[in-house]
Amino acid sequence: MSLPMLRPYQAEIARAILGRIAARAGGSISVEVARQGGKNETSAQVELLTLVAYAGAGGALIKCAPTLHPQAQLSLDRLESRAHAAGLARAVYRTGATVRCGRAVAHFLSAERGANVVGHTADLLLEVDEAQDVDPEKFDRDFRPMAAASDAPVVYYGTPWGSHSLLAQARAHHIALERRDGARRPESKRHFRVDWEQVAACHPPYRRYVEAERERLGERHPLFRTQYLLEEVADAGRLFDAATL
Repeated sequence: MSLPMLRPYQAEIARAILGRIAARAGGSISVEVARQGGKNETSAQVELLTLVAYAGAGGALIKCAPTLHPQAQLSLDRLESRAHAAGLARAVYRTGATVRCGRAVAHFLSAERGANVVGHTADLLLEVDEAQDVDPEKFDRDFRPMAAASDAPVVYYGTPWGSHSLLAQARAHHIALERRDGARRPESKRHFRVDWEQVAACHPPYRRYVEAERERLGERHPLFRTQYLLEEVADAGRLFDAATL
């Protein structure tokens, strides 16, 4: 299946995810892309292609986000929009917080601590949006088991923050696996990191925007470091790090 309108780094990530789904390879992948660099577009295209590919055989993918409104809702809206843009409005349709295509279904859920999500199964794919903001205990207890029955792949999307976040844990695990197995083979790559300069190389207007943000915030500002440089901050939540002070 083709990957329409995706930049090279997006296509690489999408192929890695779709390859695991097709091969029933299980495992997990972490994806760190600079803010507004296209991770949500990548996710939406993966979801759409998966729904279409499994419309006959059936199956479910689940995407959770730190909140249902607006975060999971935005992902839901984007998937519906991409289906319409692809001319699939009659085949891919939305009911509540669910998108269906034949026998395949995509559920969008909240990962807030009080959200009741027990009972769902992700036998095709389990995605975590803004994984740095999802409580690790909540995810491990309520979401991770959803992929157990069919060993569906799990994808963690986000930008770095503190060292104890769900995303940080996944990244560390994946980098360790790459070192053990060797990341030269495409199927062995488990962690994808795309900083702002890699995005800008594909989309020049983005460079102008981020350079203006760097001028406005300063390169050592925690928001610039985490969202554009993809650096983890030791003192997450503090306005200035030790070097700035």
